[in-house]
Amino acid sequence: MKIGIIGAGSMGSAMVKGFYKSNHLNMNNIYIKSGKSNKAKVLAERVNANVIDTYNDLEQSDMIILMVNESDARGILEKLSDVMSENTVIVSVVPSLSIEGMEGILPQAQPIVSLLPNTVVEINQGILGYAHNQYVDEETINFVFKPLGNLVKVNESELDIFSTLSGCGPAIVDVFIEGLSDGAVLNGMNRALSYKVITEMLIGAAKLAQASEKHPAELKDDVTSPGGSTIKAIATLEKHAFRYTLVDAINAVNRKN
Repeated sequence: MKIGIIGAGSMGSAMVKGFYKSNHLNMNNIYIKSGKSNKAKVLAERVNANVIDTYNDLEQSDMIILMVNESDARGILEKLSDVMSENTVIVSVVPSLSIEGMEGILPQAQPIVSLLPNTVVEINQGILGYAHNQYVDEETINFVFKPLGNLVKVNESELDIFSTLSGCGPAIVDVFIEGLSDGAVLNGMNRALSYKVITEMLIGAAKLAQASEKHPAELKDDVTSPGGSTIKAIATLEKHAFRYTLVDAINAVNRKN
């Protein structure tokens, strides 16, 4: 299966590294389009893939994954329409680029997928939301992308907020980790130890939430004893509008004005 990759930035690199680590694709069949920087060449050498210079080198690709800025996407799709076959699956990892919009550029009956992963696909622990038109074979999508993490089919209208949660969420968690660590250091804990404790705690809490399928409020109530330390911490968070701040942060990303 010949797969073309256009875009070797953070997301493109993460996805290609995830392919490499999962060992489910033949990396000799991965072709990464070079750009103005040297990133594509460095990435291709690291994962034993191929680096190419022109869109013509993507001819006869079974799938082309587009990971570029929205402002560049239209021009690239127009160039691709001249070199690819009608059966080539176009996978767009470009937020806000609609399937209908791509259908207006590409030939009729072109299989099109809108896919929004997060960078954790690099370690095959990502969550990837996707939607597609009627010409796409689900088995192909599952074969290529499921090894990268949890693949979730959603309505196209949900993709933007899906991307906000999955894409921005890790950075929000990183800030959360840093804040908890500052509190621990303020109270005498070694910084490195605090990071270890916090990350293990988060992994455990997430696994418990996933395994128990309990409502988050119920899990919180299970560990908040009357007058105890946990309820004191929760009350302090509420005092400073912790939950509203999270709501506002997610909403800020999705505001259209």
